[in-house]
Amino acid sequence: MYREITTKCWSIREVNKNLRDRKSLVDHTIRYLKKATAELATMLNDQNARSPGEIIQVTDGQGKTRSFTIDEVAVMLKDVKKIVELNLIDNIDRWAHEKIRPI
Repeated sequence: MYREITTKCWSIREVNKNLRDRKSLVDHTIRYLKKATAELATMLNDQNARSPGEIIQVTDGQGKTRSFTIDEVAVMLKDVKKIVELNLIDNIDRWAHEKIRPI
């Protein structure tokens, strides 16, 4: 599951990066991003069912680190402001990579 989560995070970042380059595809891209973040939230909910109470450390744009449960992060993925403010996609990706390659 963690690999699928990292793949979805990569996809979201790539589409978001290309959003600035391709103005003509903005509507399609925004629909994709909404769908992809909803799918990512579902993946996190599935993972939460397997490991209830698992924590994701989230570092915001100001460098402050906070802890959230997976289900809290899944809910935050519905709020664009929270996604940007807490840099959620990168934090979720980092968390999933740590689970794939434990230190």
